[in-house]
Amino acid sequence: MITGSLKSKINAIWQDFYNENMAQTSDIVNQLTTLMFIKMLDDKQNNVEARASLLGIKPNDSELVFKAGEYENYEMVPEIDETTGEMIKDSSGNIKMTKKVNFRIPYEELRWKNFKNLNSIDLARRIKEYVVPFIKDPNNKAVGQFGKYAKKYSFGFDDKERLLTSVVDKLSDPELDFTNTDLMGDVYEYMCGSGISGQYRTPRHIIDMAVELMQPRLGERIIDPAMGTAGFIIEAAKYIRVHQKDELKNVQNQETFSDLMFYGCDNDNNMARIGYMNAVLHGIKNLNFSMDSLLENENAKEYIGKFDLVLANPPFSGSLVESATNGKILSITKTKKTELLFVALMDMLLKPGGRCMTIVPDGVLTNGATAFKSLRSELVDKQRLIGVISMPNGIFMSSAKKGSASKGAGVKTSFLIFEKTNKGGTDKVWFYNMTNDGFTLDVKRTPIEGSNIPDIIERFHHMDLEVDRLRTDQSFLVSADEIRANDYDLSFNKYKQVVKEEVQYRPTSEIFEDLRSTYSEAKELMDSLEELLK
Repeated sequence: MITGSLKSKINAIWQDFYNENMAQTSDIVNQLTTLMFIKMLDDKQNNVEARASLLGIKPNDSELVFKAGEYENYEMVPEIDETTGEMIKDSSGNIKMTKKVNFRIPYEELRWKNFKNLNSIDLARRIKEYVVPFIKDPNNKAVGQFGKYAKKYSFGFDDKERLLTSVVDKLSDPELDFTNTDLMGDVYEYMCGSGISGQYRTPRHIIDMAVELMQPRLGERIIDPAMGTAGFIIEAAKYIRVHQKDELKNVQNQETFSDLMFYGCDNDNNMARIGYMNAVLHGIKNLNFSMDSLLENENAKEYIGKFDLVLANPPFSGSLVESATNGKILSITKTKKTELLFVALMDMLLKPGGRCMTIVPDGVLTNGATAFKSLRSELVDKQRLIGVISMPNGIFMSSAKKGSASKGAGVKTSFLIFEKTNKGGTDKVWFYNMTNDGFTLDVKRTPIEGSNIPDIIERFHHMDLEVDRLRTDQSFLVSADEIRANDYDLSFNKYKQVVKEEVQYRPTSEIFEDLRSTYSEAKELMDSLEELLK
């Protein structure tokens, strides 16, 4: 969450775009996030070089984006016979390809720190003709697969060189150091919360709670099918780095961590770019990522039954026509509603023994329509439903237009936690009523004392102590049979017990005595008033 001077600086950058008549929000996000990524690459290398300097060594070449010498941008093109003008083929009939060099430039000239000495025209030319091709280059291993997610990006500052210079100057502020791993997401979250994008990011402390509860492990395949800014994936990676740092010293384990563990999906181009940027910054060099909706057609075919852990906060609303929806998902819940389709998809993505923790709007837990009940019965009867954590209104705030009042608290949500078994196994389901997430539940979301999150984590990992808790407590267990008897309702309030305080009333005789006394006093006052009026 950004506040104070940083908030003012982002607002100033945003205002620059408006001043130059670039008011389309998607265009601003597109241009700004790409510039942020270019700066992020240089910030990351500055950090690597500073650490190496302190140790008196040269940085490892594999850690460098900008290496010594020159960067060569090239493409493979058909080899042409100069005499006939036709493409040359080899003995097998395949067209021979040859390298065509587009340009060469010293790596140093691609670095953000060296932009400051360029005038507006030269800066625009440097970024457009050299830096953008550098980050979009599919042969450039230093930026991973970023080019894949930036295919539709085109330089947006033609005839707006003054705007570009202003934005680059403001992004060069030392406070905007993108080696701060949460900053990119925080800036994007603020833009979204200001109505800039229409999407929002799951609060970091809520992601942290989910990861602490699920305890991801090295070697597990982890996916977020509605990835957004990749918050769940990044925090899962950070958790493993902290808790299995010794195992990560092994070269093979490190390769597994970087290349084979983390998967995501988001079909929004801006989100894809931000998510990938964050993953690269956090050391996930080869995030396995799809820009196809896994809900649609056969897009999820290669993903079904492959994952150990799903962590997600899918869209709370939306619809998908039946003809475009994966038929296997519809066999679990026949609906157009994406909040149901995503949970069914997550069920399908897990391998037996895999586990899922996803945020859902409370309608998924309580709605009596057939599609809703069939999904809940799938989790209770065919899989193992582990727990439901009810969260207070206000954790997810409705977006407010920039410059207008906020709409306030958003949709009421809960966490669903379940394990894939394909043979049932739900015995008792754990319910917890979160009333305090550590922040006020208004638009300001000011930090406060008394967060329930540490207690949630503690109780979840000591489930044996939950057996004797009463229904009047903040958490308790409910049998699967009782849930079935209540039409698979999974709301906390359905099962909590409210203890009414016994009210002691005064004896009737005392009440009548008071009434007589009051009446007597009133009569005396009326008589006195009447005498005075005479």
